[in-house]
Amino acid sequence: MKNKSVCLIGGGLTIGGQERALVFLANSLAEKGVKVFIISLFKTSIEFDLHPSIAVYFPDIDRSKINKFIYAIRIIPFIRGLIKQNKPDAIICFGDWFNSFAILATRGLPPKMIITNRMGPNLFLGNFIETINRIFYRFADELIVQTQRAKEILSKKYKVKKITVIPNPVQLTNFDRPIQKKQIITVGRLSKEKGHHVLLKAFAQLRNKEWALHLVGDGKEREPLEHLSKELQIDDKVVFHGKMQDFAHLLLESQIFVLPSFYEGFPNALLEAMSVGLCCVASDCIAGPSEIIANKSNGLLFEPGNDVQLAELLNQLIVDKQLINKLSNNAVLSLGRFKKENVVKQFEKSLFQN
Repeated sequence: MKNKSVCLIGGGLTIGGQERALVFLANSLAEKGVKVFIISLFKTSIEFDLHPSIAVYFPDIDRSKINKFIYAIRIIPFIRGLIKQNKPDAIICFGDWFNSFAILATRGLPPKMIITNRMGPNLFLGNFIETINRIFYRFADELIVQTQRAKEILSKKYKVKKITVIPNPVQLTNFDRPIQKKQIITVGRLSKEKGHHVLLKAFAQLRNKEWALHLVGDGKEREPLEHLSKELQIDDKVVFHGKMQDFAHLLLESQIFVLPSFYEGFPNALLEAMSVGLCCVASDCIAGPSEIIANKSNGLLFEPGNDVQLAELLNQLIVDKQLINKLSNNAVLSLGRFKKENVVKQFEKSLFQN
């Protein structure tokens, strides 16, 4: 591995699921002696701890001063020049918005070109991006997706040489939860597709009014959600924490985690909650939850958008401590296939095997 070199391409290095996945792979490879460099397509802050050997390249183009299509065109020689300069064995691009530009920038160059799907496989990205993806995806050596459902959908949508399913990893660690409050938690960007309004409506239907709801994350829907919580007369029991780097203490204090999304690429927050023994309830959306949760075995699934069904499940859990314990224990036991070392091996196979 020490003679190998990999380039990772992404949108930036601020906190986000896509960025977290990129940094996880970069650090994991660097720890094994692989020469790793990251090309960021936008100037951002670096909000992650990176292995000291990893080089990061940011463009010196001011995105705010030019049209986004002109910016995209000018980014292509920036990528190509860095690939020629560093000569990686393989390139992997993290981002459905950027994949085609990365392919175009590296056409005719020797490295293996791998692209990834990190968003809901049914998500429409706009006519322009959808069109160029249909044109250029066929030139990629491999498309990595996160779920079997995504593979089924995208294999019909795009002509790609090879599609491989590699889930996101979870770090399994020993945890201690001495204090479990009457507390429900959700973690994720506050945007419409994440379905927080469904969770608020369900929470308002709880028969036991002693429970609190904690929302970790920020976004453009925060103000409407705060207004909704007041409208539902639950604002005294709902806490909006905003974006947090470290929210482990909130997870450990909670008993129930809810993922109310309408669609997912892969629900990292769900894995993290299961890994520390929370009882998890998730919408059966495309894609991901049903490939992680076996309903009524290691968690519960509900119909996306159905606040009445979600409320019924939460009310059931609140009065049935035995059920909460069963689902929590099974959740931890079910995560072996998502272990970091297993996921890294799958990426190494895609990157370095012919």
